[in-house]
Amino acid sequence: MSDRTETYEIDQGAHILVSLHAGDIRLKHHDDSTAVIEMSGSTDALGTIQVDATSEAVAITSTMKKRRWFGIGSVDVVLTIPEGCDLTVRLGAGDLLVGVAVNDLEVSTGSGDVRVDEVGGTADLKVGSGDMRIGTISGVGRISSASGDVRLDRGTEVTVSTAAGDLSLGSIADAARIKSATGSIRIARFSGTDLEIRTMSGDVSIGLVPGLIVNAAIKTMSGDFRNRIKPSTVEKTGTLNLEVTSFSGDVTLRSAK
Repeated sequence: MSDRTETYEIDQGAHILVSLHAGDIRLKHHDDSTAVIEMSGSTDALGTIQVDATSEAVAITSTMKKRRWFGIGSVDVVLTIPEGCDLTVRLGAGDLLVGVAVNDLEVSTGSGDVRVDEVGGTADLKVGSGDMRIGTISGVGRISSASGDVRLDRGTEVTVSTAAGDLSLGSIADAARIKSATGSIRIARFSGTDLEIRTMSGDVSIGLVPGLIVNAAIKTMSGDFRNRIKPSTVEKTGTLNLEVTSFSGDVTLRSAK
């Protein structure tokens, strides 16, 4: 194994691009106005990594053809940057950990787990196979998964599409559109105005905050519907348009904690 480290001065809000065929990517936070890139892998693999950097943008890319990466091995990257950068990650195979608050985020991976702590702007995440764990998305969030569980702790407006895997949403403040082929769907706390869920197979559980007037259209071909919302004296302050279509699975409405 060989190591390679490079350091560059960057502006606040710089754009960071990491594009690799294979390898784990980890982003960490520091308060300096620098991007510190630590790479490890075989000598041949490190030789295929090209770094282009200015004060406004840093691009870490592999010059190797995709079909040849398995012959020389993967490259792991640890990237230490200040908060508030824009981040784009394209990864064929490997895990991604974004442990620093970023502004706009775009992620596309083929295989591997993805963990993101905080997105201050918009987020667009596409994962082929692997679990996703996301802390906060303050802007519009678009999440797509072919296989794997998805968890989002806090969001404002999200669109989620999953083929196979369970979906868990914590607190959603505005709107959500969810399309799932198979897997359970759980929303702990919804306080927005529009919620649309379409699922083929899997139970649906939705926690609604008190004070919502709910206009509901719920259809399930094979499954039970349960309304477990507790009576409340909270003044009605908003209207929720709720649409749930399920082919197979139970649908439960309950009061959010």
